[in-house]
Order: sequence, then C-alpha cells, then structure tokens
Amino acid sequence: MKAIEAKIKDLEQLINHIISDHLVVQKENVQLKEKIVELEAQLHSQSDEVQNLGIQLERLRLARGLAGDPEEAKAAKAKLGSLMREIDRCIALLNE
Repeated sequence: MKAIEAKIKDLEQLINHIISDHLVVQKENVQLKEKIVELEAQLHSQSDEVQNLGIQLERLRLARGLAGDPEEAKAAKAKLGSLMREIDRCIALLNE
C-alpha cells in the first residue's frame, strides 16, 4: 500500500512539474509571438525607408546628370524623355 502511495505521490509531482513547464513554454510562446509582430513592424518600417532612400538616390543621380558628367547627363535626359512620353500618354488617355 505504501508503495502505491509513493508511486502516486511521484506521479503527482511529475504531473505538477509538467504543468509548470507547460505554463513556462506557453508564456515564452506568447513573448515570441509578440516579438514576431514587433520585428515584422520594424521590417515594414525599414522597407519603407529603403524605398524612400532609393527614390532619393534616383533623384540625386538625375540632378547630378543634369549638372555634370556627360554620361550621366545622357542618362538623365533619357529618363526625362521617358517620363515626358509617359505623361503624354496619360494626358491622351484622360482626353479620350
């Protein structure tokens, strides 16, 4: 009888330990999910920043092209021509 009681007591301790570990893992899981959300927001913010910096870089290249090096000037003029043709197409579509 004592052996059975001892085994039951050991089993209860094991179950309590498993429940405790489970609660710890659940808490860690919640923290990790929150960290994922935080990192996704940070990634989105940085992606926006990279896109904005790319636009700024393109504008700087265009400005330099108009101001200096003949090769960059050709590229800038080509880009401006392309943009003007696109604007003309948009205006034509609006007039239809």
